[in-house]
Amino acid sequence: MKKHKLVIASILKPIDDTRMYEKLGLSLGQTNKYEINIIGFYAKKLPEAKNIIFHPLFNFKRLNISRLVAPLKCFKKYLQLKPELIIINTHELLIVTIAYKILFGTRIIYDIRENYFRNILFTNSFPLLLRPLIAGYVRSKEYLSRLFFDHYFLAERQYENEFSFSRGKSTIIENKYQPVGLDVTQKKDHKNDDKNTTKINLIFTGTIAQSTGVFECIELVKKLHKTEPKIQLKIIGYCSIPATLNRLKKAIENTDFIKLEGGTKLVPHIEVLKAIHEADFGVIYYPWNKSTMNTMPTKLFEYLGNQLPILLQDHHPWTELCSHYNASITVNIDNFDVESTLQKMKTTKFYTTSPKDEILWVSEEKKLLEIICNIIQ
Repeated sequence: MKKHKLVIASILKPIDDTRMYEKLGLSLGQTNKYEINIIGFYAKKLPEAKNIIFHPLFNFKRLNISRLVAPLKCFKKYLQLKPELIIINTHELLIVTIAYKILFGTRIIYDIRENYFRNILFTNSFPLLLRPLIAGYVRSKEYLSRLFFDHYFLAERQYENEFSFSRGKSTIIENKYQPVGLDVTQKKDHKNDDKNTTKINLIFTGTIAQSTGVFECIELVKKLHKTEPKIQLKIIGYCSIPATLNRLKKAIENTDFIKLEGGTKLVPHIEVLKAIHEADFGVIYYPWNKSTMNTMPTKLFEYLGNQLPILLQDHHPWTELCSHYNASITVNIDNFDVESTLQKMKTTKFYTTSPKDEILWVSEEKKLLEIICNIIQ
């Protein structure tokens, strides 16, 4: 049986990106109905998977002239592959993907993983004076492209309220946990019954940025370590903004209990999952920002999936989810009670109820497969 040819494309996301490859790619590939071609940023080691072909087209710094011509390189690859369906997850590919649809009639889906308008306008990703212009340009493209897109995937529930351009033809497909390549059968004991461990290992994972709370995390850990020297922190992830990375390095330069892994380079997702599996606590604390106020961090699902206790910001959607499993200790950086937090870390019985499929990718997979099947047909 002839397989339908699909393309999943991004510019800045690595070729083995969690959502493009581990979630959409593997889920579609296992049906044996599709040939999946993933276009993305260069990764040092390409995974091997049935029905998936990788095309690492891009390898440049975040702000680089090469980024301007990247959509054209992607369009050229479209011409070579001749896909029946294209799924993009970045606004930078909107124009070339629509152009390909006009010329060849292919189906197209916009997988919206971020509110790009808010990210550009309310974070330090771009120079201050340019932010309104770039944000306005991106949102204009998204609104005008509505006429051409067959469907939208929304990675966050709140995007239904934030994006009027996707209404009427969108489906929420959240970034829930997919334990690809990790043996989770031997779970680490997080019951904290004081086994005279020499270290208490905390972890910060994912995008390293001011908006994702890396500096708040460092501040919390420094306060905990001052009272309890067993406290350690590993920061593992990628930082795309040099100024933020320099600030981070200065913040931890005189500390031997805080380690950085990644920083200037992308960290394979399997390495992140291994670090989560080995940790004693995760830390999630975002500074208030309109770009992240409605997000459900992917790492929250990953921590829950690995039954990792969490030091968690008092943000209702997050604490409500964790309350179902007794998974977290709520912390407030402006009124941080170190002694009480340490006591809770040592005595709380976490995960008295185990998370099930509701926090796993398998609960989203069925929706994905049905939509793709309907659009292809």
